Amino acid sequence: MTSRSQLRRQLRQARNQLTTAEQESAAHDLLKQLKDQAHAPLAELTPVSKVALYLTNDGEISPHAICQWLWQHNIFTYLPSIHGETLVFAHYHPDSQWQKNQFGIAEPIDTAPLSGDDMDLVLMPLVGFDLKGGRLGMGGGYYDKTFAKRSSRLIGLAHDCQQVDKLPIEDWDVPLDAIATPSLYLDISK
Repeated sequence: MTSRSQLRRQLRQARNQLTTAEQESAAHDLLKQLKDQAHAPLAELTPVSKVALYLTNDGEISPHAICQWLWQHNIFTYLPSIHGETLVFAHYHPDSQWQKNQFGIAEPIDTAPLSGDDMDLVLMPLVGFDLKGGRLGMGGGYYDKTFAKRSSRLIGLAHDCQQVDKLPIEDWDVPLDAIATPSLYLDISK
């Protein structure tokens, strides 16, 4: 069986080979998956909902179309910010001020960030996934540690090329409620 680090390398390479046009098309198709499916997670949100998403890095599928939709519907958006070995969530809006974390990734400055438990919906990037709901992240464990005692709905976002037959799962891997790609919405919680 392929190791997790080998899979990460292969899947990151596959998503980084997508063209700018393919990335843009995928972002819009992803939005359709999240709002047009039966029991679609975006359709269940209200203006008091808190949704965490992320800034695209390393070829990840972009949630920018989702973010625009959330803003149009006056739904609060948050971005992860590294806090020790876990994540907190900084309010994200068009006038956000920015700082870079230790990995060089921009994070909004928020003097009162929220915890993962405060989020109603968390849209998180994946490196890989399988149809049983297995997920493979970047390997830092930030999402796993943050959501070890889950109360938020967790949906992994990925390109279709990031699907594998079977992932090696570890005890600390926090399961997802759903996985969304440009052509798939897989509800695992049912």
